[in-house]
Amino acid sequence: MDFFRDDRGLPLYLHLFTVMRLSHFAILLAILCLVVGEASAVQEMKPPFGMTWGASQKSVEKILLGTKVKIVGRKTLQGRTAVEVEGIPQQHLLKALFYFDSDALSEIELQYGCAEWDSARSNDFWDGAKNNIDSKYGVGRLVAHEKTRENDIKQSLTGYQWAQAYMSLRLFLYTAEKDADFLQRVSLHYKQM
Repeated sequence: MDFFRDDRGLPLYLHLFTVMRLSHFAILLAILCLVVGEASAVQEMKPPFGMTWGASQKSVEKILLGTKVKIVGRKTLQGRTAVEVEGIPQQHLLKALFYFDSDALSEIELQYGCAEWDSARSNDFWDGAKNNIDSKYGVGRLVAHEKTRENDIKQSLTGYQWAQAYMSLRLFLYTAEKDADFLQRVSLHYKQM
């Protein structure tokens, strides 16, 4: 009797290779399922409030005024027209800025905050927003992490970006502190690319 052969007379190493090939195939299949599952979990980014990129300033303002929000200002910033809006019914949303390049909607900035928030509450809001965006669009890329001091004011800025083929989303946390005064804002920037 040959210890290196099975009942049918085949060498045992053939069985070992078959088992190894099957286990490698199973591992590759499991990895592929995870990658495909994770890729399909990423949602498509869209501008907020059902807006469409390239819409004219007039059409965007008509939509906004139809919802009873208040346009509180229009200004030109870096060659772009910015329309400032307040009263959008979303928790902790202070204001929104709609930016237009050549009369075409190109960016929407949402600014969040609350006068009653302390540092811990602001950070909780920031963490919740970041985790929510990560779960929709994948893990964001750190694009800003700065701490400065100007006169007696300590300032910090942290930002992450998520990008897809035609648009990006940036999340920023801005903090300014002077003695007992404290200001913190969270802003979301939806931008056409």
